[in-house]
Amino acid sequence: MPVRSFPETRNSPRKRILLIPIVLILLGAVLMYLHPWLSTGFIGAILSLTGVLTVFLVGMVFADLWASSRRTHDLIKAREKRQAEAAAETQTSEDPFEEEIGGS
Repeated sequence: MPVRSFPETRNSPRKRILLIPIVLILLGAVLMYLHPWLSTGFIGAILSLTGVLTVFLVGMVFADLWASSRRTHDLIKAREKRQAEAAAETQTSEDPFEEEIGGS
């Protein structure tokens, strides 16, 4: 059983994953803004910094998913091309063992 290093799918990665750090940064900024009334400044700062660090993590994960998606699409196209060439070759080739009966 061959081991694949990436999933074979025809779907490209969704870009919703890129919103995670933006939501964390905005939520942290809102909590820091509400600090004088709700005392949420520390949690807001932690969420904002988490969002900033998550930018790199999510970016790397998305880049990996995008690269594996492109690789999968290229492999699928190459396989389909090979299968089409093999099908065309078998249809056009003559059988060397076929005999003509009652011939000329």
